[in-house]
Amino acid sequence: MRSSPSVSPPRTVTDLKQRVIACLNRLSDRDTQSLAAAELDSIALNLSPEAFSLFINCLQTTDSSAKSPVRKHCVSLLSLLSRSHGDSLAPHLPKMVSTVLRRLRDPDTSVRAACATASVDMTTNITEPPFSVLAGPMIEALIHDCDANAQIGAAVCLAAAIDAADDPDVEQLQKALPKIGKLLKSEGFKAKPELLGAIGSVIGAIGGRNSDKAVLDWLLPNVLEFLSSDDWHARKAAAEAVARVATAEEELAPLYKKACLGVLESRRFDKVKLVRERMNHTLSLWKQLGDDSPDSSSLSKSGKGINTLKSKEKNPNVPTGSKLNDVEDELRPLGTKRVLFPAKPSKVKENRSNKSQAVAVVQSGDEEEESSSSSSSQRKNAEEELSLIRNQITQIEKQQSSLLDLFQRFMESSQNEMQSLGRRVRCLETSFSVLSTDLLVSRTITQNGNHKRNAHLQN
Repeated sequence: MRSSPSVSPPRTVTDLKQRVIACLNRLSDRDTQSLAAAELDSIALNLSPEAFSLFINCLQTTDSSAKSPVRKHCVSLLSLLSRSHGDSLAPHLPKMVSTVLRRLRDPDTSVRAACATASVDMTTNITEPPFSVLAGPMIEALIHDCDANAQIGAAVCLAAAIDAADDPDVEQLQKALPKIGKLLKSEGFKAKPELLGAIGSVIGAIGGRNSDKAVLDWLLPNVLEFLSSDDWHARKAAAEAVARVATAEEELAPLYKKACLGVLESRRFDKVKLVRERMNHTLSLWKQLGDDSPDSSSLSKSGKGINTLKSKEKNPNVPTGSKLNDVEDELRPLGTKRVLFPAKPSKVKENRSNKSQAVAVVQSGDEEEESSSSSSSQRKNAEEELSLIRNQITQIEKQQSSLLDLFQRFMESSQNEMQSLGRRVRCLETSFSVLSTDLLVSRTITQNGNHKRNAHLQN
């Protein structure tokens, strides 16, 4: 007589589904939240390949009506699955990516942060399918989704996945870069700082691999415009994206060196310390590049935004690198004067004697020495003026940096005092409310006592 198995496979699947759903429900209760999360983690770690699809379906069915801890942990379980089971999940990667995309609209920033973490874990641990399987849907969501939260989430997840990938699909990213770059000019796209971060990651991934100069010719001026944005997050992200160009585009970056240095010099004294540090770091990266080639004028021709930005941002009260360039431009003619325009020798007549010709040559040499001495003196004076200007600029930079730091500390102190004042006001309001309640109760008791006394006297 054959013994039948104690639990049939369909029954096992049903039990697993009910167990997962029960744990998800318990995540909503603060008293059972930690135990439910631990049980779900244990289930995820011990899943068999046959149960992957069922488990992911349970996570995907969680909608926006669920509480924030439930939504966040469902995404975190995708990270745990990726780290634990790796390429065994390759057939289910599209469904996992779809689960992440459903959570990009989430208003809770912690849920969107979990989506970015899951994107990194899926990219680094599930390596069998091509990178486009993960990046493609994220690029589409970034381009077509009009929800502000979804735009933020898609940009952050795409940037995180690209930075984490060992071998991103360069051809896919090259095709997507123009479409992504056009969003910088779109009024309907609100997540500009996050978009700049994604653009920087794309440039970093495709840099030096048959990069398209025509794309950089119009993209880089648009990125540079955000260095003067009212949003300091956008300014910081733009500086980081420009830094990516300097480090990734070894061949093309020198073509834009002159234009980028001019804009970065005008923004190096940003009022926000984090942005100021990022600007100066980016500026130092561009200064380390080789001399820009004559083709650097193509950036100013194709990117009208740079000239507009310079006219708006070149504050006459703030010294910039252009003033040093002007002085250096005055030095160049002095050094090349003798080469381009040598002193003309005195004219001598053919019928003069050899002695008179020698005298003429000596006079010509004297004139040339006087001209050389005059040029050397002018050059020396100009170098002294240049050194003086540089010292003054250094002093002004230190003073402005000190003033900005002092202003930042003042703002932080004022904010702390306002918070303290707010707490005191709330305490006073609470005390007043308690006193009012006590007074009302006391008055009620007194009135009731008087009423009973009057009634007793009447009787």
